[in-house]
Amino acid sequence: MNKALVILSTLAILLGGCGVNKEEANQTQAGEEQKAPKEMDTKDLPKVTAFQDEATREYMVSTKEVEPGYYLLESKSKKIRMLFPEEGKYSDLLSSFSKNEENIGFDEFDKEANILMNGQITYYQGQSFLQKTDTMLEIISGKNKYSEEYQKENTKDTEIYIGYKKSNFDNLDRKYNYSYRYFGFVKPNQSEIEGAEYSFIFTCKDDNHSCSLEEKNARDKVEKMISSIQFISIKEE
Repeated sequence: MNKALVILSTLAILLGGCGVNKEEANQTQAGEEQKAPKEMDTKDLPKVTAFQDEATREYMVSTKEVEPGYYLLESKSKKIRMLFPEEGKYSDLLSSFSKNEENIGFDEFDKEANILMNGQITYYQGQSFLQKTDTMLEIISGKNKYSEEYQKENTKDTEIYIGYKKSNFDNLDRKYNYSYRYFGFVKPNQSEIEGAEYSFIFTCKDDNHSCSLEEKNARDKVEKMISSIQFISIKEE
């Protein structure tokens, strides 16, 4: 009987040890999955610009593709998140960060379509002009020399205002001498102390190659990104 008890005790210890090892392995694996992209080896990251470019990688939340061609970006202030195109690249010249304002500038070049997109998202917090949407839109209209009405859309958590202009370049000799511009404001439903201004410009980069820039496609891309903007402080409440 004593011998049988010894064998059972030994088996229990061995099985218990295996369980601990398995649990530790799972915890280690989970820890690796939770690593921020900026902490990972580049060879383990998606082979797209958003992750292979060091500066852009700082903003990426995870390597999980949220929608085809889009990943999740988080501002350095940790105030907003939004969909970000996989070939998007951070622009230092258009970016800045301070206590109540953060600018995130980026470019995306679709080589096959010959389309260059320049984008900028500006997050504001605690500014007096945020309390009145009309005032905010007047400011944006002034920047863009815009006198038309804004298209208004709603998501579950935000109000979105979209302005649009087609501009022509002064260089009339250029074949693709136009651009599409979208600009406006995203306002959280539950707060009057924060908001996000945005601006996107689409152009044909190389005049010597065919360009498939169409207004509808450009607008759809913009609407996808701005409608995905989440104000993190609101989500956490």
